[in-house]
Amino acid sequence: MIRTASYAPHLGSALAAGFMLVAALAYNLGAKSSEAEARAVAAPVDLASRQLASSWPGVIRVEAAEGLDAAPERSAAEPSVLEPDPVAPMLLTSAATPRRPQLAVIIDDVGLDIGTARRLIALDAPVTLSILPYAEAASVIAREAAEAGREVFVHLPMEPVGVEDPGPHALTEVQSPSEMASRIDWAFSRVPGAVGFNNHMGSRLTSDRRAMDAVFSASGLPRSMIFVDSLTHPRSQAASAALSAGLTAMTRDVFLDHVPDEASVSVQLNQALALALQNGQAIAIGHPRPETLAVLADLSRRADAVGVELVTISALGAAQSQAADS
Repeated sequence: MIRTASYAPHLGSALAAGFMLVAALAYNLGAKSSEAEARAVAAPVDLASRQLASSWPGVIRVEAAEGLDAAPERSAAEPSVLEPDPVAPMLLTSAATPRRPQLAVIIDDVGLDIGTARRLIALDAPVTLSILPYAEAASVIAREAAEAGREVFVHLPMEPVGVEDPGPHALTEVQSPSEMASRIDWAFSRVPGAVGFNNHMGSRLTSDRRAMDAVFSASGLPRSMIFVDSLTHPRSQAASAALSAGLTAMTRDVFLDHVPDEASVSVQLNQALALALQNGQAIAIGHPRPETLAVLADLSRRADAVGVELVTISALGAAQSQAADS
């Protein structure tokens, strides 16, 4: 499918950005010499070349690469029959036009390992930490992240398809609005300073519009809260329901580590950077796995190499609000 970029610099800027992207992608071949990674990285390089060839006059069009956003996040217990819609996920609020393309990275499932959380806090990049509210160290990590200037989200557990356990106090379809509100309030009390939230699992709940309307109407969350739909179900209604409730709502574009190995995470990061160049902004979601942290250690350098600015989710939300008001 073809998407027209909302970020459209003049031809010279587009060509320069494209050449920088190719150079950054080529870095993977030099950094890791294995034949397997060479094959993995070659595809994004070819994709970037096709971007340049089809850009005129400075509007970048890109055909979705095979595998991009093709697999919704799910556990082994969630059935593989869930297939994505043929239409790629789009931001549901008005896209901003920043001076530079912007990429925001969320790391989910934070809190179960406090050492890993501290490594994320220490990264030289403005990643957003989405903390599981039932994690024993949730409040401690949230406070340490805030002291370090890191943005914090609640990783709100929701009912999945299948028998996988989303954890204590998860939201489910059978709950009353008052029960939902109580569980949401509890989750935010566990993660002080959170400026937004995204769904943990939730493939069943987020695909039910009635249930999602109940979620967003049940809680007393301030309208300043940001919701990011993790898109664990290809027909998720979550972002649309959040928008209808008056929240700033966005959707993720890329899962970084659906396949948990460094070469795959590196390729997915390249795709996130390419989407930021194409659309002006993008959201990537990853998890606190060793392979993901190894790739994120080089995140700032790789983003700078292609002219992409790393920002927080709230910065993207503010830019969207400004665009909507203008």
